[in-house]
Amino acid sequence: MSQEPLRITVGPRWQLFTYQREGFQLIGTVQRGMQIGALAKMPDGDYAQVNGDIVETLNRSRVEFALRAATGTKPGEPIVNIPRAPSPAVVVTVKKKRRIVLPPSE
Repeated sequence: MSQEPLRITVGPRWQLFTYQREGFQLIGTVQRGMQIGALAKMPDGDYAQVNGDIVETLNRSRVEFALRAATGTKPGEPIVNIPRAPSPAVVVTVKKKRRIVLPPSE
């Protein structure tokens, strides 16, 4: 197993890697070295990296350490309600229609 620290991003980006499944709480994404996938909390309390239908169990203490760093909670506080990252504001640009000016006909 890689000894590199886990990079966890909380939010809806997990949708790029898997689909909503019964019993799993999908939290965000987890990156381990070059591997990236959805971070899920399973019904038994363990954490897993999910890519499509492949579920790989992760070390619980390493995930909780990375989650505390990502969410800003302190070691004594429970990680019960994981905050969702706000979606970025949508930028809408309205452009004027181009009008073709025809030369005067003689």
